[in-house]
Amino acid sequence: MITVNLKKLMKKKYMLNYLLSLLLVCYASLVQAETNMPTLERISQNKIINIGYRDAAPYSYKTSDGHVVGYVIELCKDVTKALKKNLHINDLVVNYIPVPITMRTTMLNHNIIDMDCSVNTDTAKRESVVLFSRHYLSVYTRFGTRSGNTIYSIADLTGKTTSVTKGTSDLIEINILNREQQLNLLLLSLPTMNESFEAMSTHKSFATAINEVSLKQLIESSEDPKAYQMSELTLGKPLDLGIMLRHDDIAFKKIVDEALSARFKRDDFREFYEQWFNSKLPGKNINLHMPLTPELYRYLIK
Repeated sequence: MITVNLKKLMKKKYMLNYLLSLLLVCYASLVQAETNMPTLERISQNKIINIGYRDAAPYSYKTSDGHVVGYVIELCKDVTKALKKNLHINDLVVNYIPVPITMRTTMLNHNIIDMDCSVNTDTAKRESVVLFSRHYLSVYTRFGTRSGNTIYSIADLTGKTTSVTKGTSDLIEINILNREQQLNLLLLSLPTMNESFEAMSTHKSFATAINEVSLKQLIESSEDPKAYQMSELTLGKPLDLGIMLRHDDIAFKKIVDEALSARFKRDDFREFYEQWFNSKLPGKNINLHMPLTPELYRYLIK
């Protein structure tokens, strides 16, 4: 099991990200012999599953008492139960490994983690290097600003600094928009969503572009939520979110998809969903007030 202190890592930014990359390459060489072993075979043999997560409530996060929780973490617990049943494993060891957002595919494809159970957007480009489970949520990217800096149209961003998170679909979308509409944006690319939000809150950027769930969480978790606002304006098309898996690992994906499908069709799914999006979050004194809509429910069970 790899232990990474994410807070220190992100504060050191580029240099520590580079050093981490070197560390992972070295570690990967130790497990390279297992690279071609299918995930199910390796889990069956070792009776261990390594789950990636990061600080991205309500999808995944660690509470003050050290427990890793979240909407996607609970879905992945359903997967581990299915694995125990399908592989006939009584005692499956579950390791939770912190994963920097820019290292997801590397850590997956070098067998450091078996699935990334956090916020992951399914895109055609990413599907060339990883697999995605069936989708567990559909969200929009919106803009966060300080109160009073309302964004009515994309033209309101012309010539302004916008903070975005490295390795996200938000960065790709806003780059396309910047080119197509010649907005002359100054893009401030930062390692985490927290840092992107902080840049906006400390006047280093005019706005920040983040998926609406994470943005709402960051606003509600701030010292003064009324000091910030989330735009009605959305960036691009809805984002389809899924659990990230190793490329070509079809047999494992089948078990993951079946576990998620079973959860979505349970009679208590609405209660399960509301726990993470429309109730006080476990370990946090905030409520996102984002109830399950009929449209989203149909999207999940289709």
